[in-house]
Amino acid sequence: MDLVVIGNGFDIAHGLKSKYSDFMEYLLTLEKKSEMIAIGLYTINSISEYDQLKLNTYNKLEKYILEQDLWSNLEEALGMLDYEQLEVDNSGYFLGYGDEKWRDSANHDYQDMIKENLNFTDDLNKQFINWIKIVETEVNPICKMPEIVKASNIYLNFNYTSTLEKVYSIPENKINYIHGKANRGEKLILGHHNNSYWTKNDISKMTGDEYAAYLEYQHERDFRDIEAEEVIKAYFKRTYKDTKAIIETQKSFFTSLIHVENIFVLGHSLSEIDYDYFEEISYSISNSCKWFISYYSNDDNERAIKLMEKLCVNDYCLFKI
Repeated sequence: MDLVVIGNGFDIAHGLKSKYSDFMEYLLTLEKKSEMIAIGLYTINSISEYDQLKLNTYNKLEKYILEQDLWSNLEEALGMLDYEQLEVDNSGYFLGYGDEKWRDSANHDYQDMIKENLNFTDDLNKQFINWIKIVETEVNPICKMPEIVKASNIYLNFNYTSTLEKVYSIPENKINYIHGKANRGEKLILGHHNNSYWTKNDISKMTGDEYAAYLEYQHERDFRDIEAEEVIKAYFKRTYKDTKAIIETQKSFFTSLIHVENIFVLGHSLSEIDYDYFEEISYSISNSCKWFISYYSNDDNERAIKLMEKLCVNDYCLFKI
């Protein structure tokens, strides 16, 4: 029995429009002609409510995340939110207590506006599921190595699509959709791997003097600033892919890998976000297991070599697709 690890490059090689840039196109594709009044802004009565939700998700994503990061790697980009600019843009709601415009609601306006700018996460997941569901998977098989894609193997699938089932007739019970499957009606796991925002003031790592200075600093801060920081922290936690926790829920799957003879990695980017999974695989397999990793570009090749070195794997083979 072999383990086959499937990444988005597998779907892309089959002609599926499953890149993040394709998701961007989906968000900007309207059911009927609309009147644009500015870049990214459309007259409300010219588009459907469904399209309004898509455009709203797109606009909120692009407001504080750089476009070149967002649509090249959406997951990592979620951890690159420019929260400092977010705070600056909403500073007008941070009224002084003696301001002539002061009203009771000013105790919460600043925090509420920041929360409003970050409330796209649930909509993002819904739109992402809607998009995946309409990605065309009625394609022809292209894998010419039957020893890899066959029903007797087991699969760790990082994709959300049904390509393995529809194109290669792999039984669903042989596939571990580690981040969820779009047409099962479940929330998909989509997120970054940057926990620096809520670990930067880790009091467990402070000296006595540092802790005293931190307490004094917190005591002097306006409660609105502290609450806004908690709102931003909640965003980063909400969009965080907790790979360690996911592995714990999938412990029985990884334990079963002791019986695997070979590992084939097809179309996976081998990004740092998913490193923990490969580390868990390396812990779970036998010492005699051999790795076979596909690559498309020179960058893919370099990442594969670095991964094998990091995992201290010597018995591996790289092949170009």
